Amino acid sequence: MSNAFRYGESQQTSGPLIDRLRQQTAAAGGDSVPASVYQAQNAHWAANYATRPYVEEGEDYEDYAPAYLYGVFLYHSNPDRTFDESEVDVANGWEAARSDSPLDWEKAKPAVREAWYRVSDLEERARAERVEVLDSSPPAHTAGDH
Repeated sequence: MSNAFRYGESQQTSGPLIDRLRQQTAAAGGDSVPASVYQAQNAHWAANYATRPYVEEGEDYEDYAPAYLYGVFLYHSNPDRTFDESEVDVANGWEAARSDSPLDWEKAKPAVREAWYRVSDLEERARAERVEVLDSSPPAHTAGDH
């Protein structure tokens, strides 16, 4: 089965999971995360999961999709904590988050961790770029400037 076909399947089956995770993030007081963030991460991992060292040949993306999306959810629920600081809570929440995934926590953990850190890195780069743009902006002119 091709990754493109798997991605098409994952878009159909991950939609309800994305909606549920977005609601849980808001309920937990976390940042409001647009569905497009989850969709972009879902697309990235659907295209790349098979290259990851913890994925065994023949394993389906649908088994891993909840783990990757859970990592995105967890980062946005606790952006000031590292994965390792949150691991006990993260492990305890996997049973509820796993949806139909057959992965137990030990099998899902590397995917959850990778998704967490990927989103964390993307967020850090975006913040740095915003600061860089603000720092390089020309000074604002006032009414008396010519």
